[in-house]
Amino acid sequence: MKMNMNRADALRLVRGHVAKESNVKHMVAVGAIMKELASRMGEDQDLWELTGILHDIDFEKCGGIERHTLLAKELLSGKVDDGVVEAIMAHNYENTGVMPDSNLKRALVASDAASGLVVAAALVVPSRRLADVKEGSLMKKFRSKEFARGCDRTRMCRSSELGFGIEEFMSIALCGMRKAAPELGL
Repeated sequence: MKMNMNRADALRLVRGHVAKESNVKHMVAVGAIMKELASRMGEDQDLWELTGILHDIDFEKCGGIERHTLLAKELLSGKVDDGVVEAIMAHNYENTGVMPDSNLKRALVASDAASGLVVAAALVVPSRRLADVKEGSLMKKFRSKEFARGCDRTRMCRSSELGFGIEEFMSIALCGMRKAAPELGL
């Protein structure tokens, strides 16, 4: 896949469309998980990270979940590979009809959901640092339906379609986000 945009370009574009810093950090976190997954799967790390960074570029402007990713398609068309746009649309497949039928698409669905759980787990440790989140504790939080209720565990479990059980996937997510911890403030 050919890519017309690098990470710095992607972040500049995101910052031009996303006002809330927490949303930018979410996108960086998803990018970090995607990059780590790509490295484990022998995929293009830059492309996967870029997909994660750009995945919610239209979230603040689209006017509802039903239209989410449709504006992103317009914003990104011609700037990134069509596969990136399709993956972004697939992470809202319930509304776009673009099914997560490739590893890139499945990884984005799982990573988007996992990022929130990992952040929530970091925010309840005394140091509020990703470095202090233990994998066992993260899995206990995953199994607790009361913890971070908005984080869709079913989407995280799509990691099995990539060949990773949920424990291994959550470990990969934590590892990827730890590498981005300074940028995430965690």
